[in-house]
Parts: sequence; C-alpha cells; structure tokens
Amino acid sequence: MSIRRLPPEISGKIAAGEVIERPASVVRELLDNALDAGARRIDVAVEQGGKALIEITDDGSGIPPNQVALAVERHSTSKLTTVDDLARIQTLGFRGEALASIAAVAELTLRSVTAEGQPGREVLARDERVIEERPIGGARGTRVTVRGLFRTIPARLEFLKAERTELGHIVAAVTRAALGHPHVAFRLHDGHRERVRTPGDCDLRTALLAIYGATLVDELIELPPGQTLGIDGFVSQPHLQRSSRADIALFVNGRWVSDRLLSAAVSEAYRSVMPTGRFPVIVLNLTIPPEEVDVNVHPSKAEVRFRRSGEVFRRLSATVRRALASATEIAPARLDRPVVDQFFFPTAGNRWESGPPPPSRHLGAGGGPPPSPNDYEPEPASGLRSPVMRPLGQVENTYIVAAGPRGLYLIDQHAAHERVLFERLGNSADAPTQRLLDPTSVDLSAEESDWLAAHADDLRALGFDVTAFGPSAWLLRAVPSALGRIDAATYLREVVAEAQSSDFQRLAAADRLRWTLACRAAVKSGDPLAFDEMSALIRDLEACDLGLTCPHGRPTVILLSRQLLDREFGRT
Repeated sequence: MSIRRLPPEISGKIAAGEVIERPASVVRELLDNALDAGARRIDVAVEQGGKALIEITDDGSGIPPNQVALAVERHSTSKLTTVDDLARIQTLGFRGEALASIAAVAELTLRSVTAEGQPGREVLARDERVIEERPIGGARGTRVTVRGLFRTIPARLEFLKAERTELGHIVAAVTRAALGHPHVAFRLHDGHRERVRTPGDCDLRTALLAIYGATLVDELIELPPGQTLGIDGFVSQPHLQRSSRADIALFVNGRWVSDRLLSAAVSEAYRSVMPTGRFPVIVLNLTIPPEEVDVNVHPSKAEVRFRRSGEVFRRLSATVRRALASATEIAPARLDRPVVDQFFFPTAGNRWESGPPPPSRHLGAGGGPPPSPNDYEPEPASGLRSPVMRPLGQVENTYIVAAGPRGLYLIDQHAAHERVLFERLGNSADAPTQRLLDPTSVDLSAEESDWLAAHADDLRALGFDVTAFGPSAWLLRAVPSALGRIDAATYLREVVAEAQSSDFQRLAAADRLRWTLACRAAVKSGDPLAFDEMSALIRDLEACDLGLTCPHGRPTVILLSRQLLDREFGRT
C-alpha cells in the first residue's frame, strides 16, 4: 500500500468535519468569535434550520481591512501568539477563527468594519479560497453569512436531522451563549418568528426571565452574590424537575461545558432530594483562573479538565447543597396548576423553633388532646413564632392533615419521618447510641457477613456496636438511639440485606446505610399517630435542612392553598 499526501481540498474537508458537525456548530463558533470581539449585541438569523442560511451580525471590534481575507485562511487566528498561551486560554475561540473550516463546507461571506466612517472589507470564500473581495462601509462590527452548508458534501447533508431538530440545536446554542453572557443582547430569528431575545443588561435573572418566563424563574434559588467565591447563578428547588439534563447549563469562565465532573457534583448535591432519573434546572458559572483549567481537550470545546478537580467537585457540590438547604419557602399552588403540584413551608426567620427531644420509633408516648389555636400564636416576649401548622388528624393513618395561615397541608408521615431520621443519622460523626440490655447474637449468610465486615466502620459511625462472633455470627451491643425501640437482630439483618440491593448501588456505602436505616425505622403508612406525635414530627421536619423531600426525592408535604379551596368550593 503506497503512502501519498491528501489533496488540500480533501484534508480541509476532513479537518472541517471535526469542527462543523451541524448548523449549530457554525452558530457556536461564530458566536464565540463575536463575544471574543467584545460585542454587546449579536443578531442571529437562520433559514431551514440553518441548512440554507446562517447569518450572524455583531457590534464588536471588527477585523482590520487588510486582515479580512487572511481570517478565512486555515490556521489563521487572533487568539494565540505563543505556545505558552495554550496554558492560559482566556478566549472562547482558540483554534483559529473557524472561518476556514466553515468555508470548506459552505459558501461564506465575511464583512467587517473596525470603526464607523472608516473603510471596511468584504470577502466571499468558497472551498477555503477567497473568490471575491471588495471595500465596504457602515457601522462597526462584523457580519458572517453562511449559505448552503454541506452543499458539496451530500453524504454529510443527508445525516442532518429534520429542520425542526436542527433549529432546536441552534436555539440551544444561542440560549447558552445568552445565559453565559448576560451583558450581551442576543436575538435569534428563524425566518418565521423570533425565537430568542435577551436585553443584555448584565442581569442573569433578566436573561432567565426572557428565556424561561417568570413562572419558572420564580421557583429558582439565586446563589447569594459574593457568598461563594467563584460560583454564581441559580439552581432549582427540589420539586422543579426535568426528565433530562437539557436545562442544566454549566459555564466555566463564561464557556458552556458538558463536563462529567461538574455533572457529578450537581448530582451529588441533589442526592436524597430528587428521584433517580429526574434532573434540576441549573444555570451556574464557575470563575476559575485560566491556568487552572484546560479547555483544549476536545474539538467541540465542550469538555474541560481541571488542575484541582477534587476541589472543584467539592466546592460546587457544597455550594448547591447549601442553596437547597436555604429553600424553606415555596410559593403556594396557583389556580392554573394541579391541586397538589407545589410544596410550602411557612417560616419565621431561617428556622422554626426546634422540636422536643428525638421521638421514639412511634414519635412519642401518644395520647393527649389536640393543641389549641393559641398554642401557635406569636410569642411577643421573645419575638419567636411557634410552628404555624396545626395538626388536625390523619387520613387513612398515612397522611397528617394540618391547618395553617396559607391553607391546608397534607404531610406524608413516612416520607417526613424518613427525612428526619436520614438527616439525624448524618449530622454527627459519632452518632448517639442506645445500649442493649443483653447483647444479641445475629447469624448472617457468608455473603452478608463479608459485606458487614467490609462496612463495619460505617455501621459504627451510625451508632451500631457490632463485632464478629464466629465465622458468620455477629454480636450486637448497641443501635443508633435515633431509631427508638426496635427488634435489633431482625433490624440488622434487614439493613444488611437491603443495603446490598441494586437500588442503592449508585450511593456510597455509608449513605446506603443511612438511607436504609431511615426507611426501615420511619413510621409506616397505616401507623396511627396521636396529636403530640404529629406535632413532634412536624416540628422535627421543619428543623431539617432539606425537609421538602424524603431521601428518595419524593415530597414530604403539599399545600392546598386557601385560594384553591375557595375556587373548588365556588367561593370565588
């Protein structure tokens, strides 16, 4: 087999294929160039999902007239000067201007002016060659027009999706650019209607309102400015869920990235507050010194590497987790929504009064009359307010019914108690234990015994005192005090068996144990509760950091607002 050099027209198209995958790739590259040029307004127009036309106009610094033709030559760039620049990339585009790659697979017209009243230049390029060139005038900025994408590569053209699908990818590209750069005004028109318009007023919330609307934005949590160095943006409350990661927008120094490390950090933050297979709405920007992040790892520029990946993971996960813990109040259900679509915790300050000492397995001794309304009035002397949810009773011994100033609350007693126990088991490295009057011998299978031996330290950290007592036998002397009165031997067997199940394999062993312990020890559907037990559970739930959901991500409480009740009873 003989070796030969590829003709330039073939090698150029191969190289272009690494950069230009579909119309949205062209849009993304040209948006990067416009942003790097300091544009404050960017207009995007497309036709037929970008297959027929893509035109991007910006008011950036422009290209000097004598360099416009050079800009469409391969390996031309305004981004890099020396090889050392690769270690501290501060521009969005950095592999040349990408114009040569576009000209290799489409007809490209580039016109640019550096200052109004000064002469500019326009060139027409095709197959990476300048076909025409002429002087122009006009306002400062650059306009790039791309026609007939992949017209000379029918095989690539056939692999493009339907017009609506390709347009969706373009909308996503423009939306991400707008969210990553709220100081820039973006507009996208597809020949039929305007798809995106943002004001460019430097306010991320305003950009979110323009893209998502007030209904969704009102249910996002804004990270307090300046509280966490290097991380800014919005995260969704646990009930606001999506079936895919499409609405997770993560940026590093303004660059949108699809990064496994960052995605894992977000998943870790939402662990135990959102069901498996459901995803939040997130827009976050991480500001990191350029030398600490490598963006030159993939042709699409969507993947990055961090010099201190562990620190980035921990900082992002902890920041989102703290934001979720601050979500103590959520707006009540509106009349245009299903009855039970929202959750709400009325609050007085950041925390309500803490409840009584941890309840037993059944949350208290039981008995006693229901609390009177006066028990829930403000206390002027201290300025503190006692809980405003007043338990009224149970529905089928499963849901606690409570009254409050906003309407009627329904609390899933098992989910609520599960959350209380889950947080209680994880709030101390040395969990309090209760000693058994008589040590209990527990026989396990060989497989279960091996698993317990491997995770005995995790069990001890949760409050179990368990030691080997023969080939497959264990001696149990103490259990976590948070679990109340239980059949210790049976309970340990159930914990070990369930902690090994496939449903929990995505969690670390210690978290699987916490999850299993909380689920096993919580009151069950069908358990009758006395009024003081209901009150204790409500107060303990209110004291939780993430009390709006159980560890599985299901809601613990829902609100039927006064407005909704009035509507259903015809009082409006």
